[in-house]
Amino acid sequence: MADTRRRVKVYTLNEDRQWDDRGTGHVSSSYVERLKGMSLLVRAESDGSLLLESKINPNTAYQKQQDTLIVWSEAENYDLALSFQEKAGCDEIWEKICQEDEKFLTELFAQLTDDATDDDKRQELVNFLKEFCAFSQTLQPQNRDSFFKTLSNMGILPALEVILGMDDIQVRSAATDIFSYLVEYNPSMVREFVMQEAQQNDDDILLINLIIEHMICDPDPELGGAVQLMGLLRTLVDPENMLATANKTEKTEFLSFFYKHCMHVLTAPLLANTTEEKPSKGEPSPYNDDFQTAQLLALILELLTFCVEHHTYHIKNYIINKDILRRVLVLMGSKHAFVALCALRFMRKIIGLKDEFYNRYIMKAFLFEAVMKAFLNNGSRYNLLNSAIIEMFEFIRVEDIKSLTAHVIENYWKALEDVDYVQTFKGLKLRYEQQRERQDNPKLDSMRSILRNNRYRRDARTLEEEEEMWFNTDEDEMEDGEPVLLPTDKSKNDDEIMDHFGKFMERKKLKDGDEKEVLTKSTLSGRQSPSFKLSFSSSGSSKSSLTCHSASSNAPGSPGSPGSPGSPGTIVKSTPHVAAITTKGGLIGLVDYPDDDEEEEEEEEDGDEKEQLAPLTKKSRLGS
Repeated sequence: MADTRRRVKVYTLNEDRQWDDRGTGHVSSSYVERLKGMSLLVRAESDGSLLLESKINPNTAYQKQQDTLIVWSEAENYDLALSFQEKAGCDEIWEKICQEDEKFLTELFAQLTDDATDDDKRQELVNFLKEFCAFSQTLQPQNRDSFFKTLSNMGILPALEVILGMDDIQVRSAATDIFSYLVEYNPSMVREFVMQEAQQNDDDILLINLIIEHMICDPDPELGGAVQLMGLLRTLVDPENMLATANKTEKTEFLSFFYKHCMHVLTAPLLANTTEEKPSKGEPSPYNDDFQTAQLLALILELLTFCVEHHTYHIKNYIINKDILRRVLVLMGSKHAFVALCALRFMRKIIGLKDEFYNRYIMKAFLFEAVMKAFLNNGSRYNLLNSAIIEMFEFIRVEDIKSLTAHVIENYWKALEDVDYVQTFKGLKLRYEQQRERQDNPKLDSMRSILRNNRYRRDARTLEEEEEMWFNTDEDEMEDGEPVLLPTDKSKNDDEIMDHFGKFMERKKLKDGDEKEVLTKSTLSGRQSPSFKLSFSSSGSSKSSLTCHSASSNAPGSPGSPGSPGSPGTIVKSTPHVAAITTKGGLIGLVDYPDDDEEEEEEEEDGDEKEQLAPLTKKSRLGS
């Protein structure tokens, strides 16, 4: 019985890019003396003539396709293909080809890491390996998986660790490119390796710490290499691409490893440049504030900000225990505006979490002081720094973060009360006063219940009328076979009720002449009167390279900001009875019912408070 596993057709690609059938035969692999290596041989099944004799070359990119096809280019414009009758035969020959690749790679890695290898030879080898990895991107996914698994099994990561420790900059650069291919292909493979080697080696020689070291020591004035390495680190610490098993998660294991063995290496430049050992000339500032150092610190802050967002308790413990935020805020005194903005963005990300552990840490250490100094030193200049600081305080106001609101007003109001080109700080003061009112007047809790259950409860007759309208809806009032539902009036939330009641209490106090003063400290922190001497660069380059991100609030003057409809601290009237007029052609308009006149009369009675209240708006919604 003929061996059908090895039965193949041989094809060559002609000049018209069409495959020519060169014959059918049986394939084998054996050592050919003339070619000095293992080769693929195909003999014709008709007469035993040699249809193909091709040396298996590790430099050749073989591709396995559709389980029964192996394709490769043997020379320029000379492509070959073997089409197997059975999958088993294709797998057998493919294994032979991979074994030859493994022998080649073993020798390659041995020469790369051998101290006796000539520098020129090493550079040639590492460049070849780089091109080898680059070419893998053109392979089919299945073949690419096999390729990288082979590289891993042959020891590419230990070899890279040795190469990255060498002095030759070009060799290190090529090794970095190879490392990037591995991280992008399979970050879990890299994480597993570095965690395993940590059990045997010191922190200083771990692969991931070598990467951090090269990022910190990048000789490029523009830090091109550092930017690339920071991106790789971000991929490695990103929980979104980490795996989970039945017993444990990669996130828990790797992040515990990273914060124990690597985080101190990453933050070393930050801590070194924000030390208090430098003699101060009035205001804290970075120890070394040259442009390249500033760029590096900005990169580190970018990665730390990413960690705040994605690493929860790991980074929280590190920041609080190491007092990292206070050190970061020293950079608010940098002469480079982009670094000050990075420091502020780091704090903004922390505040955006609305975590009381972070808030207590900020308040206990009076960490707003550095922000306040930068804000006041910036003066009347309208720039990114000004906008970003205001946005952070606006977030605190809109989100009603009570602890931070009280802290800011009680410690920094004297410095902020004259800032009137935005309503943010006056809005914070109003929030604070409302908090004090609630603390001083416990009866407000019962009042909240009364207001919710009576004033804002819908009239039963209204419900009956709307139900009647619902059941009397004609088919003509349907859109696409579905009725247009009448809007329902939801009860106002507690904050809206208490804001309204707070306004009432303020009017009552004004009439009685019993205006309460808000206790504030005479200095920013209650310790000493600061002098504001810092200046910030606002060059076009820094503006163009940075953006200020807002997670859940709007800039001053936009919807949701002080003085605009819908902002906390203002009363927005709702329209409980709004009906949709529908025809066969669809919705054509809204009708205001006469009940609105009563609300408008209330507005006229409250005319003495127009400066504090936003313009009345009528909100209407349609359910469908």
